[in-house]
Amino acid sequence: MSGATGAAPRRSGLVLAAGFFSIIPMPAFTEIGENETRRALRWFPTLGALFGLAAGLAGAATLLVSGAHLLAAVIVLLIWQALAGAMHLDGLADCFDGLAALGSRKEGRDAARALEIMRTPDTGAMGVAAIVLVLLVQVGALSAAPDARTLLVLAILAPAVGRAAILIASRPGVPAARKGGFGALFHEVTPPTQIAIQMLLIAAVAVGLGWWAAGWVGAIGLGCSLAIAVLVSLVWVHRLVGAFGGLSGDMFGAIIEVTTAVCALAGSLALSAAFRVAAF
Repeated sequence: MSGATGAAPRRSGLVLAAGFFSIIPMPAFTEIGENETRRALRWFPTLGALFGLAAGLAGAATLLVSGAHLLAAVIVLLIWQALAGAMHLDGLADCFDGLAALGSRKEGRDAARALEIMRTPDTGAMGVAAIVLVLLVQVGALSAAPDARTLLVLAILAPAVGRAAILIASRPGVPAARKGGFGALFHEVTPPTQIAIQMLLIAAVAVGLGWWAAGWVGAIGLGCSLAIAVLVSLVWVHRLVGAFGGLSGDMFGAIIEVTTAVCALAGSLALSAAFRVAAF
């Protein structure tokens, strides 16, 4: 009998994504390399869509039972954040604290100092304000959904698009802010062809969901909402790289939350407009 042990089983990209980016219990990683991180990111938008499906079903049921749009939106938001462990909100707060430090000319802080501030456990006023404002946009957009079906659509699409923005942030040519840390694992691991494929798939899903929720006007509206969210994520990535010299794990969280908010807002406006057009 041979004493050699077999190779560890290959895990699916979805399992890897859940292990990296959620509180769902997963087997511990024995080895993390570029192949694992690339496969995890490939499935990251799908993980967001699954989170959104769970949240959207709960929110839609709440809306159908109670008729309370705000309560349904809060339910969706709570499940979004609970499944992700609110880790992206933590990154959002740290990122804006770092930006605030960069803007503090009185103390002459540079990017390196700002990155150190982002690693401290404390949250400053700018970080708290960022969390409050982004969550207000998200819950406001969700509560404006005309009916349970559109709420479900927004709940699925927004977190998927928010996580797809990380594919853009991890493309070749986008530097890492520091050599160590969680963010460095995902530095330049997503090839442009993979980004293009993922975006085309998400666009197809957005158009399909829009058609299901509000006909062809809804399909066009959600397609435009996706384009707006992607454009904002590109600008946001460019802004952060320009400010800090690269991206970190905290900045990935900020990119996810801001893009999710933009997609939810644009999608809510688009679907509401589609309902108004249909009413004429």
